Amino acid sequence: MKFLSQRDRCLLAVAGLALAAGPGQTRACVEGDVRGEAVTVEKAVGTTPSGEHADMQIHGAGWFRALAVEKQGGTSDQTSVTIELDGEPLISTSFAMLKNAWNQLNTTYIIAKVRTEGTRSIMTLWYSPELRFRALANLRVDVQEDGVDSIRVSAIMNKPAPHEHIPGQAGTPAALPAFK
Repeated sequence: MKFLSQRDRCLLAVAGLALAAGPGQTRACVEGDVRGEAVTVEKAVGTTPSGEHADMQIHGAGWFRALAVEKQGGTSDQTSVTIELDGEPLISTSFAMLKNAWNQLNTTYIIAKVRTEGTRSIMTLWYSPELRFRALANLRVDVQEDGVDSIRVSAIMNKPAPHEHIPGQAGTPAALPAFK
């Protein structure tokens, strides 16, 4: 069997289980990581003076998919957004940088852009496939401009599947919900 591919071994295992279990009882074989339910995490912050920041931390394991940061007001768009997964920086960019069409990204793997409607600007960051984190996702908005009336952060993530284990705790299933 060592010359069979992962897919062929999986199909053989499913066929064997189907024969052993009898009619009407089969099990699915899944390749790769199985994701749990999708979750939207939101945080709204009122007036944020220059030099202040807004953080949103998600404790637990999961997959990061997308982030939308809505900024109302501001004089220069010098508000930056940083995403860190398990302490590793993923992206750090500003509204001013992504307003420039040459700095925007739109590929099958990542979208990073800003659109403006009056005094409201919306930054969208999207990853495909989702990016896995094991313990902590930190989303930070640093305001370096005057006149920011409000900030709203909305992140779309997936919880881990019920069979996953928390790092460092062998044999302990991840508690649901994974995000605290």
